[in-house]
Amino acid sequence: MALVETAVMDNIIATNAHPLTAQTVIVASGEGKLTRGTILARNSSNKFQIAGTASTTPEVILATDVDATSADAVAEAYNSGDFFENYLTVGNSYTLTEADRVALKNAGIYLVAGAEA
Repeated sequence: MALVETAVMDNIIATNAHPLTAQTVIVASGEGKLTRGTILARNSSNKFQIAGTASTTPEVILATDVDATSADAVAEAYNSGDFFENYLTVGNSYTLTEADRVALKNAGIYLVAGAEA
């Protein structure tokens, strides 16, 4: 039996109050090397990019690291669940707005302040 993926222990997942589900996404070329926990928004080409890099609405959270430096990349992204906001990543010099938080909640992603000890 081949090993598909190993579990990653980090602090992005907060609780299990809401189901944790994921989908396959295409991360747009040029987004660079992105890490698990990066908040992504869908662009006009129906591909995903880092939230805060354009006037798009955050929609999913990257579940695995991905390299989209020079080509589109297929990745898994959470589309529902509870996440610690302070462990998530957005574009440089960008801060999530209340509208972003509402959009994520409407998509099934609930952000929690703080982190477990």
